[in-house]
Amino acid sequence: MTLELTSLIEDYVATRVLSKIELDFLETELWETLQYIEEITSLSIAPDNIAQKLNLDNNSSWQLCCAAVLDAARPAKESRTNQLLKLIKKCSLG
Repeated sequence: MTLELTSLIEDYVATRVLSKIELDFLETELWETLQYIEEITSLSIAPDNIAQKLNLDNNSSWQLCCAAVLDAARPAKESRTNQLLKLIKKCSLG
C-alpha cells in the first residue's frame, strides 16, 4: 500500500473515512511540516473543490487540507488548522 498525502485527502473528502494507518501517516506528514516550516519556500495548492469540502478558503495548501482532515477525524485541544495557518502567515507562505 502506497501512502500519499494528496490521495489520502481526496479519499477522505470522498468517503469521510481513513484507516488508523492512513491517519497516522497524515499526522507524521503534518508534524514534519510544522517542524520544518521555516525551511519551506512554497506550499502546493489543493484544488478549490477539495478545500471547499474541508471548509477552507480557495487556494489553500495541501498541508492545510491535511490539518483540516486531522481536525475532523482526530479532534485535538488546539486546532491543527489554526496552528498551521498562524505559522504560514508568520513565515509568509500564504
